[in-house]
Amino acid sequence: MESLQGRLKERRHKRRMRWLRIFMVAAVVAGTCFGLYKFTHRPGMAFGQIIIKGTKQLKPEDIVRMANSKMPVNLFTVSPGTVEYALSQDIRFFDAKASYKWPNKLEVEVKEREPALYVANSYNGYIMVDYKGTVMSVSNSIPDTKAPLLVGEQCGNAFVGDDVGNKRVDNILKFLLSINSEARKQIAELMMDDDKNVKLQLRNGLLLRLGSAEAIPDKAPMFNTVFNEIKDKHIQAEYIDLQFKKPYIKLKPELMKVKKS
Repeated sequence: MESLQGRLKERRHKRRMRWLRIFMVAAVVAGTCFGLYKFTHRPGMAFGQIIIKGTKQLKPEDIVRMANSKMPVNLFTVSPGTVEYALSQDIRFFDAKASYKWPNKLEVEVKEREPALYVANSYNGYIMVDYKGTVMSVSNSIPDTKAPLLVGEQCGNAFVGDDVGNKRVDNILKFLLSINSEARKQIAELMMDDDKNVKLQLRNGLLLRLGSAEAIPDKAPMFNTVFNEIKDKHIQAEYIDLQFKKPYIKLKPELMKVKKS
């Protein structure tokens, strides 16, 4: 009887010791992991680098700040998700991706918003919109020539980050996005009259009539063709009319007199 009780007692003792060893091992592992976490996440530890693509407006320190971390770069404290969210709130960009690259890089790739058009607003100022119709800035005057001015249209009460909310302006933006980039750079101004017909003036002074703002996106292919034909020629025309199936060139009056004589 005593021998049986002794064996039971010994088994209970071994069981307690086994659980004690398991507990001790778990505590050591947990302590090691916690210590390693604290070590790798401590301020001032430098680990990895940040690669930025698609813009020159950002520096690695900007990304670190967006991730609520500090320099030097420590990728253990930089979350790609946090960076992506911060960039989504930055009006300068319309798309952003952040991901880790083996072995120690965080790659951040963004797409910049491009200024497309200046338009008057309700406060005697101007808004600058991108090609998607998003308001990039609001100012009392036109600060630069990054985009052409649209005269004769007003966009009301618009703030940074808003959609422009104007169908005619949206159509003009679609037109601008559809023409080639070289042509876009040569546009000085667009004008809309009371009948909502649009004219476009190039930087060399040449005027092109595009027709109704409602149909202007359809004029992009013809405009591209005409622009490619005239870009290296010094055409002395009063205007070029693209409202019909075939472009019509209206010569300047003095040239018409010479031609008749």
